[in-house]
Parts: sequence; C-alpha cells; structure tokens
Amino acid sequence: MARIADAKGRSDGNSAYVRLLGDQELGQLISRVQSAVISSGTELERMIRDRVARVDDLDEFLQVDLMPDGVFLAHKRQLKSSATLQTADTEPDFVIFKRRNNEQRCHVVELKDGDSFDTKKSAGERNALHSYVEKNSQFIPFIVEIHVVAFNQNNRQAIYDGFKRKVPIQECMTGREFCELLEIDYDAIVNERRQDAEANFNYFLSEMLNIERIAQYLRRHSQG
Repeated sequence: MARIADAKGRSDGNSAYVRLLGDQELGQLISRVQSAVISSGTELERMIRDRVARVDDLDEFLQVDLMPDGVFLAHKRQLKSSATLQTADTEPDFVIFKRRNNEQRCHVVELKDGDSFDTKKSAGERNALHSYVEKNSQFIPFIVEIHVVAFNQNNRQAIYDGFKRKVPIQECMTGREFCELLEIDYDAIVNERRQDAEANFNYFLSEMLNIERIAQYLRRHSQG
C-alpha cells in the first residue's frame, strides 16, 4: 500500500483541507493522506504486475494462435502503445491471457481498490470495457471475458448490489477470485498492504504530534 511518508500532497496553504481545519500544517498532512489513498490503487496494480508473468511484446503475442501454457499479463501502457489493438476512450487496467487444459482465454479487467462505488462512473467504465472488446475482438484470437474487480470485497453479490445492478453479476469479481484467476496469493498481497497500514498509522500520529497546535491542545486537555 502507498505510504503517507512518501506522499507529497499540496504544499501550499490553499487546499480545502487547510480551509476546513483552519491549520496549515494539519491541512497539509491530511492532503498527504489523500494523496496516499489515491496512490494506493496504482500501488496495488504494481503489486499484481510483479506477481504475474508479463507479455514482453504484445503485438507479437497476439499473432500467435496457440499461446504458451500459463498466465500472462498486459498492462494499460502496453495496450495504449500496441500497434495492433485499437485505442478507446479508456483502456482496461489489465488484459490477462490464460491457457490451461488446452483452453485459452482472454480476460479484460477493470481493477478497483475500494469496496464502494460511483454507480454512474462504474457503469460507464463497464460500457467502455465492452466497447474496447468490440473494437478489438478481431485481433484477439481467444475467448474473451470481461471483469470488474473490487479487490477489497469478498462477496460478489455485494459488488453487484454496490453497482446498483448496473454491472451484470457474472462480470463482477472479488479480489480473491481475481487472484485465483491469476494464480497468485491474495492473502499475501493483503498482508503486505497491512504492514504498510501499520507504518502509515505510526507515521500519521507522529506527524500530528509534531504539530505545535495539536501538542498544545493535548497538553491542555491532559491537565484535566
């Protein structure tokens, strides 16, 4: 998970957090927290990429009728730079190629780090995935499936309900199901991120206590 210590946030005194809290140092710290939250999704994508064999040359890979046995990942930058695939308004986060038991499939994936959803945005993302597949189905010589993954939700029905049923339940996928598809360890990723959460907790409290206004407040209230 992204660490607050590495996040920049806004360094000026004009952020909404400074206005909301009336303290520049605390506002800047909360801005860094928000920056780390946003970066956590990117960090999750990196952790997944590091655990799955990557397609070296996507255009060359797509020319092969019979792919090697295994699981192979192409990420968004590869999809955007491909000379074979047509670009869309937005590319998927991942395209996963998998061959097992003489069957090969292509999985087009939108990955979400959260477990609550902007229904309108998610429905648009789902439509964008289908548009991407329709544009490129002629270039992908595999059975294609679409998945919207909520990494931190372990109940597919909850994902379906969270999307207000705008995304078909067969396209909803939990984080654990996604890792099973990739043949990687879901719990190992969760545990690694939990360690970062402990570091974030300690860093956040330490930084708060270094803010003189907060230190004064605590001294006053600790004296009764």
